[in-house]
Order: sequence, then structure tokens, then C-alpha cells
Amino acid sequence: MSKLYNRLALSVATTLLFIASQSAAQYSPNCPLQGAVFPAPRNPSLAISGGLCSLKEKLRAIVADPSIFNNATSSFQLSLFSKDEQLLSFSHAATSLDKSSLPSGTLDENTIFRIGSVSKLLTVYAFLAEIGPDHLNDPVTAWVPELANSADKSDQDAVRRVRWEDVTLGALASHEAGLDRDYSLSDLSLLVNATQAEQSALPPLPSNEIPTCGTTNLPFPLCSRSEFLKGISSLHPVTSTFRTPIYSNLAFQVLAYALEGITNKTFSSIFQSSLVERLNLSHTSLQPPSSTDKGIIPGDEISSWWNVSLGDASPFGGMFSTGADMAHLGQSILGSKLLKRALTREWLRPVTHTADLHVAVGMPWEIHRLLQPISPGSNHTRVVDIYTKNGILGGYTSLFVLSPEHEFGFILLLAGLVTPAESSARSLAMAVIGDVVTSTMASAFEQAARTEAASNFAGVYANAGMNLTISVNDGHPGLKLSNWTAGDKDVLFLYTGVSNADSDARLYPMGLEDDGSIAFRAVYETARNASYTSQPGVVFSQGCLPWGDIATQQYGDVAFDDFVFEIDGNGRATAITPRVARQTLKRVG
Repeated sequence: MSKLYNRLALSVATTLLFIASQSAAQYSPNCPLQGAVFPAPRNPSLAISGGLCSLKEKLRAIVADPSIFNNATSSFQLSLFSKDEQLLSFSHAATSLDKSSLPSGTLDENTIFRIGSVSKLLTVYAFLAEIGPDHLNDPVTAWVPELANSADKSDQDAVRRVRWEDVTLGALASHEAGLDRDYSLSDLSLLVNATQAEQSALPPLPSNEIPTCGTTNLPFPLCSRSEFLKGISSLHPVTSTFRTPIYSNLAFQVLAYALEGITNKTFSSIFQSSLVERLNLSHTSLQPPSSTDKGIIPGDEISSWWNVSLGDASPFGGMFSTGADMAHLGQSILGSKLLKRALTREWLRPVTHTADLHVAVGMPWEIHRLLQPISPGSNHTRVVDIYTKNGILGGYTSLFVLSPEHEFGFILLLAGLVTPAESSARSLAMAVIGDVVTSTMASAFEQAARTEAASNFAGVYANAGMNLTISVNDGHPGLKLSNWTAGDKDVLFLYTGVSNADSDARLYPMGLEDDGSIAFRAVYETARNASYTSQPGVVFSQGCLPWGDIATQQYGDVAFDDFVFEIDGNGRATAITPRVARQTLKRVG
């Protein structure tokens, strides 16, 4: 037994050595696994209803605060949802809106906005719903032959020509292709003459270097597919593929062309059949609606960009939708209604880091790492990954947010005049409202999950030869495992080398559940004081790495950290099985 003890003690010691945060501000006495620390709440709760009441008060205060929000010229619609229900619809119509700007006379979850770059998210979703992930590692040259021809002419000139043969569809979908942001959309050569260029210290350009078509139908005709692909074939690379994320709009137009090549269908038909029809998104479209009756148009139809077509560029920024449609789409992601659950989990993961410790990039997720208080009033925090996509186009600003751990999300749609001051004000309002909704509801769902876990799992479990206690403690994540004994034997000490008195063993849900059972894994730690544990210049003596020790020690091919609860139809535990002990303990108190 001494060898077993020594090996387990070494495993625990290794975990403890690397207890630290992934952010310099994280402060906690525990080092949980990444992800939810309790199962997502199943039932309505006081915490969530209280969070909704608090949120509505905060939103009213924002609307009334001129330093944050210009309620005379700016409008917004917020739709908040959980995986299974709509939780809140909150709208503010600018007091200056007239009948031409809001034809229906009412701003609500069915009002149509442009969603800008949130379109990229719908494009990737349509791609995955239509063909799955199998082609993500294909080079784009396999499906867009025009770029294959361009690649043949590159002569391996990495500085002057994009190496299209290295660009995969996954790189396009995750801003890892090293491409320019746009083609023609922000090209000043379209806006200045030779005299103005000279005054700006710019050289005159020959006609073959000035785009003759546009990403939009203003001021030039829309680029055809051939014109666009010919145009981007002359662009310089920003960097090599998969070196650093570079935000690219044009990558998603190329991705849509690749999807057409794979399927022999138009992107428009794929979008319609894979998303719009399957999810009944009745007010979501690639092009401007035929009628303005349900829209909001801040200013006129052209200056607001309501009636500006992006043509083949719609996959990256031209779509229209509503709060109701986007909430329904968000629920379909959280509930894996179109994708296999394994693919949803794969999609809701980072692809690459950024230079910001708190931000990562997915396909095409902008992933923000929230330092979430572990319980109300606690200064102990844990990391929660928030999956987002924002967009700006003309007079419209949008923000789509999911918290997969908590199984809630929201869509925020804003509209206002197209001036530098108004656009900046809308961006500020988006950030402030987004922060308030995220922090308020993440805390509400966190507390709801904690309260429900205490009711469903906390208690004493025993059989004739063994007993243990499960509890939920404020300021700490997960289910605490304690008082684990077999007769006069301290089981925790025998299994881990840390006694019941000194242990702070915690159980975390693994997302594995079937009818009647749910799996958890234990992280064995010693009780300790909370501390800041990330320090500049310190690398290997810190780090939150319990994931490296899961299932390290086994007995008869069963890990010492493997636990399964038996649950009833309401999710309430009736028994627990520490699988390594080959015993089931009934809940007795």
C-alpha cells in the first residue's frame, strides 16, 4: 500500500504545484477543470428571476444616462434566451424616430436590423450544417479553381503573393489565412483623384491598380465572382497562414465560394435550406428585404445602409435578422438542433490565441475570458469562456453572445445615424450593455446552478461499509467531497495521501449524462488560502493544470477520480458510486 500511497501523493503534489490562474487577476483557493463547475440549472430559479429584474433596472438606467446612451438618436433591441426558453425582450426606440424610420411604429424582437459581421457566424453555421467539418483542412485551391491558377503563378514568392495552396477552409473561417481585411471596400483610390492623392503624399495610380467594382453597389457596380477573385489574386499577404490571427472580411466570401464548389449549390440556396428553413428564421436574409415594413432605418435607406447590397460579400457582413430569429438560432446552437453534439462542442472551442490574455479566436468566434465570481459577494473567481461575434455596418451595430457553460445567450441589435460621433456612441453603448447583460446573467446562472447543485447533490451517502459527504460551499467551485471513510479507515488519505481533515477534494461535472446517471471527476487538492498565483516572469512554477492529472492513477482500469451519481427524473441524486471502490452509496441525508 505504501507504493500506491507514494504514487498518488506525487500526483496530488504535482497538481498543487501548478495551481495558478490563466490571468493575473484570478484569485481562488481552488484549481478547477476548465468548464462548468456545476451542471447547468434545469429549473426556473429565484437567482435567474432576480437577475432578470436587476438587469431590467440596469438597462433602464443606461437608457437614461446621456454619458452612455443617446436615447434621442439611438435605438436597440435585446433578446435574452436560455437553451430552452426566451427570457427577456427589452427595446428602446429613439425618440427622434418617425414613420419612415420605424414603419411598424413598434420596436420589438421582430424588428429587422442589419447584423453586419455577425453574418460571418451564420456563414460558418451554414457551412457546418450543410457539410460538417470534414473539408476544413482542405486547401481552398481544391474548391476555388481560380485561386489554384493564381497559386501556380506565385513562384513561391511569399512576400508578394498569397500562397493560396496553404490556405485551408478552416483558416478562412478562423481569421488564420493571413489575408487582407477587404477588397475595394475601404480602398481610398475609389474616393480621391490624382490631385488629392498628391496632396496626401500618395503616388498617382495607373488605371489597372484602381478597383473598378465594389464590395457594395455604391459607388461602383458589385464585383462579380471573377472580378473579385482576380482582384484578390494581386493582394499582398499580411502574414503566413496560422501564424497570428488577422481579421479578414474577404476570407468569408472566399469560404462561401468554396462551399459552392463542394456542394455544386449557390450559397444563397444553402443558406436558405440549411438555416433559414430548418430553423424557421422568417425575417433573416442575405439581401435587403423587399419591404421596409418590419425594419428600422436610421436616416434614409441609403445613408443607413439599409438598402445597400453587398452581393456575394453578404456572407461576411450583409445579412439582415431580428432579435427573435437570432435568439432562436442561438438556442439551436446551445441545444445542438442542427449539428451533432460532438460537432457543436468542437465548434465552441478556440482555434488560436491573441496578444490579449483575455481574448481568443474561433470559427469565427471572438472568445472573451470572463473572471466570474464563484459565488455572490466572493472575491474568488474562475475563468468562463464567453463566445461572441460583433458586427458594424452603416447605421447598425450588433453583438451575439453565448455562454455555453451556463446555457444562455443574447443578441443585442443597435441602430443610429451614420456619423463618426453616433457610430462611436453606438460602439460604447454596445460594450456597456454587453458587459452589463453578461456579468448580470452569468452571475445569476452561476448562482442558480450552485443552488440547484446543493439541492440535488449535497448530503450524506452511505452503505454498510463506506460513507462520504458531498457539500456545496460559498467561495469554492464544484462539489466538496469530505468525510470519506470505510469503517475506521480514512479513504481520502489512503487514496491520495491527504487526510479528510486537510483535503479540499472537489467533484466537477463532465458533461456525460444519460437517463438516470451523471458523471463527475474529482480534483484532489489540499485546503489552502486563496491567493493571486500568476506573476510576470514565472512560467513553470505556476499554472492551473489539474487536467494533466485526471485519470492518472487507476485500480483495475478504473480511475481513482471517477464518480457517478444516480439521479431521479428531477435531477436529484439518489446514490453515488466511487467507481474505483466498486461500491454504490445511497443518499441517506
